[in-house]
This record gives sequence, structure tokens and C-alpha cells, in this order.
Amino acid sequence: MLENTANDLLYILSILESVGKIKRYSELYDDAEHFFDAQDQMPFNATLSLLINIGEVSGKITENIKKKYSGIPWKLMKDFRNRVAHDYMNLDIFITFDIIKKELPRVKLNIEELLINELNNKKFIMEEYKVCIGNRYYKHINFEKINNELKSESNQL
Repeated sequence: MLENTANDLLYILSILESVGKIKRYSELYDDAEHFFDAQDQMPFNATLSLLINIGEVSGKITENIKKKYSGIPWKLMKDFRNRVAHDYMNLDIFITFDIIKKELPRVKLNIEELLINELNNKKFIMEEYKVCIGNRYYKHINFEKINNELKSESNQL
């Protein structure tokens, strides 16, 4: 049975958007306690919600993509989602902050590379990607960087 990869593009973009928002919400903070306490925990709680989204969406990506890009910690993202969602009160804020500051930037680069490769290899539909560029939801994705790394062809950007 063939997997349906039709939604993988949107899942990938959702991960990139969540990572972009997390970067924005955490960029002013250099330590875990300051981030945790800031604004009555609003940036911290918003970030946890986005981490849940990343884990949820990573579980929906087809096995074919997960195998092809096995360097991306798909299982860890999903497992961390479960930890955040089900054991919120016992989260270690220092580990969580370390994930935000050190692991997510690496994941972002790997996901961007995946996106570029799959668009260049025509596994993702370029027209759908172009529609997403103009979508207000995707405000925190660096489309300019991604577009610059795409192969230049007349049917692309």
C-alpha cells in the first residue's frame, strides 16, 4: 500500500512555523529561569504548546520521508510532545530551555533542507508551496532563504 504524501508539505511547513515562533518567543532570554518566569510564564507556555504541535505533526509525516531523512529526530519530537502534554508539571525547565536553544535550531536546518530537496525533486507540489508563501499563518518561515536555495527553473520562484 502506498503512503499518501499529499499533506507532508503542510506538516513540514507547520513544523517550521512552530520553530520560528518558538525562536521569536524565546530570543530575549538567556537562561531557563528568566524564560520560565517571564510575563507570568506566557512565552514559556506558548512555547510548550508549539512543542506539542511539532511533536503531533512529526507523527503524521509519512514513513517514507522519515526514513529518507532519518537524521531528523522524528521519534524524539513525538516523545517530547507526549511528555509535555501528559507530564507538564514535572518538566525540567533547564532541559526544555536547552532543547529550545540548542536542538531546535539544528532541527530547523534539517527540516529546511528536507523541504528544499523535496521541492527540487518535485516530491512536493511547487504550486502548493507558492500558495503557502502568501498565507498569513506562515509569518515565521524564512521563505526568502528557502527560495534562494531552490534550483532556479522557470516554473519555480
